[in-house]
Amino acid sequence: MGKSGADDLTGDWIGFYNYDFPCPPTQFEAAIRDTGGAITGLTTEIFDRPGRRGTVLQAVIEGERDGAILRFTKIYDDLALAPDIIRYEGTILDGGDEVEGRWTIPGDNSGTFMMMRKRRETAREEQRVKEKVPAGR
Repeated sequence: MGKSGADDLTGDWIGFYNYDFPCPPTQFEAAIRDTGGAITGLTTEIFDRPGRRGTVLQAVIEGERDGAILRFTKIYDDLALAPDIIRYEGTILDGGDEVEGRWTIPGDNSGTFMMMRKRRETAREEQRVKEKVPAGR
């Protein structure tokens, strides 16, 4: 894969996951660290089901990148609201800035997901703006 970016998934990502039954897609954001193929990170999404609609859910991810394959598990911080361990497996597309694949909750649900790396220039510009804007304003 060379130095196209596919050999390091470190960065900020935005994505969506879908269920295998009619249900609106859920958007998520992920901050991923890729250390020689070992994947760790955090995800954030908005809970969009009755009961606590609008609640922010965060999860820890851990897994591996092996060539063009990305595998990781996701465990939510709020186990009362989201108790399942979710397994993701996807293909890293050419260039390393997009992943498509499937997620499963063994014995329960499954679906598809896709995620795209946020543009590095945009992330750098967002950081510059944060540094220029005084806190509390």
